[in-house]
Amino acid sequence: MKTLLVLILLATSIGVAHAYPQFQMSRDQTCTGCHLTPAGGGLLNENGYTVAEGISQFGHKPEFMYGKLLAEGGRLALGGDVRAAGGYLKYGGPEDSAIYGFPMQVELNAHLKLTNSLSFYATGGFRPPEETNENATRVWSREHYLMWRSNPDENYGTYARVGRFLPVFGLRFAEHPMYTKRFGGTQLFSETYGASVSHVTEKFEVHASAFMEDYLIDPVEHANGAAAYGEYRVSPTLSFGGGAMFKSFTNGKFLLSDELDYDSKEFRLALTNKLYLEGAEILLSTEIQFVNQLVGTSARSEDSQVGGAPKGLVGNLVASKMLGTFLLLDVGIGHFDSNLRIKNLDRDCVDMNLHWFATSHIELVLNARYEMIGFGSGGEPGSYALLQAHYRL
Repeated sequence: MKTLLVLILLATSIGVAHAYPQFQMSRDQTCTGCHLTPAGGGLLNENGYTVAEGISQFGHKPEFMYGKLLAEGGRLALGGDVRAAGGYLKYGGPEDSAIYGFPMQVELNAHLKLTNSLSFYATGGFRPPEETNENATRVWSREHYLMWRSNPDENYGTYARVGRFLPVFGLRFAEHPMYTKRFGGTQLFSETYGASVSHVTEKFEVHASAFMEDYLIDPVEHANGAAAYGEYRVSPTLSFGGGAMFKSFTNGKFLLSDELDYDSKEFRLALTNKLYLEGAEILLSTEIQFVNQLVGTSARSEDSQVGGAPKGLVGNLVASKMLGTFLLLDVGIGHFDSNLRIKNLDRDCVDMNLHWFATSHIELVLNARYEMIGFGSGGEPGSYALLQAHYRL
């Protein structure tokens, strides 16, 4: 049983690199200030390369493969990430612990300009294979879409995307174990096909997405739905945001059992806030989500006992500070309750992430967490301490 738990935790620990929303306001007002996509993450633009070099201790040319393979300003832009981690895990009980290491990410990104305003973006690499379908799922394209931009030479404007990507929702922390990431509707490997429109300005941004169940590969969630999210920046140091997400799960046998056939609908509301304390150079990031899931038998099922409306709550509060010019420290707390009606089901954690940007391509990250269930009344506490090595191609 212990071996099985370790394997499950290893599988859920595999992750991908995204943008650091901790740099918003402290480095730029929007994600598009440093990234090519409206959601952030992935390939950097010219300003993003400058930031990557500026915050690193030892510098080096920040472009893909140090600028040796591609001419700057061309139609094709490439990038990629290689990431591995190892460390200590304690998941409950005096003897339930393990020391392990594992690969997290091997991916290549590509952005090809088809016209001045239209481009194709793709991310491909290795992933944990699906059970009974291992050979066909060891390599995949996590993202691939056509993107249209109204102002291709600027960081602001309107963006439209069609293809496979993650809906824009919430603060989009890079660390996927963060509660609002893992339990916030956009968990790891939940990219799927859809369409989105984003409008980004220095003062505000809005994003609207519609998505459907992925029929080409067994997805994390079998859902169709839509999401909307927006942020308004009251000042260069203060912003407020909010969003809503709706998901419809059909034929949900994978959630209960092979004997039941039911429909489920999930409604999710999110509130976000960012406050940059200029004197202390600390960014406070807050996200709170309220979740209501309506579960009931479908007309196809004769079982009338399945049903209910569990209400949940998930949130994170994170304080981020640059220590000098090349160290970033995050300290935060998280809360997740999948059903407010059940006592001692909630979990709470304290997180710490320390990033060392050694060069514009090499990053080391120390991740640590202490977690309790029902404030200690729901079982033994757990913890982990991981050291990640990240190389950006």
